[in-house]
Amino acid sequence: MMTGTGYARSQRDKEEGKETQEAVPEKKRVEEKVEKKKAASKSQGKKVKLYSGARKTARATASIYQGTGKVRVNGRILELWEPEVARLHMLAPALVSGELRERFDIDVKVAGGGFMGQADAAAMAIARAYVDQSRGNEAKARMNAYNKYLLSGDPRQTEPKKFGGPGARRKRQKSYR
Repeated sequence: MMTGTGYARSQRDKEEGKETQEAVPEKKRVEEKVEKKKAASKSQGKKVKLYSGARKTARATASIYQGTGKVRVNGRILELWEPEVARLHMLAPALVSGELRERFDIDVKVAGGGFMGQADAAAMAIARAYVDQSRGNEAKARMNAYNKYLLSGDPRQTEPKKFGGPGARRKRQKSYR
């Protein structure tokens, strides 16, 4: 096993009579920059509107455009979303909207919170998108009749933790009177 620098090794090889290759710097490759054509996005050339929804710490943004009635949440088709409880909750505004669903595609991006908070936020964004596109109060009335929180939001939040205990209300017990 040889150790040491390359210089010492090359000197030793010269003394032994071995020829070494001189270190010739390689020519740097000149890479031609090839412009990659960006894939045309679904919304390119189409009018896109954004709608937001929120529940607890979950935030959702829905984009709506002319289409065939597909609803995607984080890139997945809504009918394939799991768990089933969350899927049914997100699917409700699309079912309530009726024939309006077949004219528009909706993409929803949702992040934060738990799976039901995300489902509530996505449902709110979807409902707001359908109501805005409906041009009338009929869809708004149907959404409010189904669930009043679909358009206005649910104001309940978790209460912050206080000092003196492990949670918002619970305190440490004391053993004396």
